[in-house]
Amino acid sequence: MSNAMIEPPVEALESEDHAVRLWRREQFSQLGFEPVDARLLADSPADLGEARRICRSGCPLDLAFRILV
Repeated sequence: MSNAMIEPPVEALESEDHAVRLWRREQFSQLGFEPVDARLLADSPADLGEARRICRSGCPLDLAFRILV
């Protein structure tokens, strides 16, 4: 019996990462961010939950972007 962990193929990990980034981009777009800003936020470690809270509180999108990046 082997104790080696079986890791998913690199392609699967890249595909999943790409899908997550696309989903994050869509979520930031739905909050009202321009496409370029939504892409930058999606590709960054910006916290989507924090973005939702900031936007819900009425923070202007340009200020929200600066807070998040």
